[in-house]
Amino acid sequence: LFRSTMRIAATIDGVERAIGELPSHAQADFRALLTLLGFAPARWLLAGVRKPWHEAPIEEIGGFVENWRASGWAFKQQAYQALHELVFAAFYADPASWPEIGYPGPPRLD
Repeated sequence: LFRSTMRIAATIDGVERAIGELPSHAQADFRALLTLLGFAPARWLLAGVRKPWHEAPIEEIGGFVENWRASGWAFKQQAYQALHELVFAAFYADPASWPEIGYPGPPRLD
């Protein structure tokens, strides 16, 4: 449990770093999306998650992710794709993740 908690924290840090590397207009878009999802009425209406994120059942969060992935509404699909790409980039960019996925690391340039 401790290891997975540490991996989640490292991935969140990686997402924050990745957002910080985006152009300013994309940063503003992400901040607006995250602010919107942090606002209880919007979170409930857009994501179907009633409780604050840290209290929400994993099934409810999984339902939100799947709903946005398969949504017919372009906003939800685009937001899902953006969040998905940021999380995956953060996870795979972290050298601590590499053994778990069998990646030996970048080639040496000798």
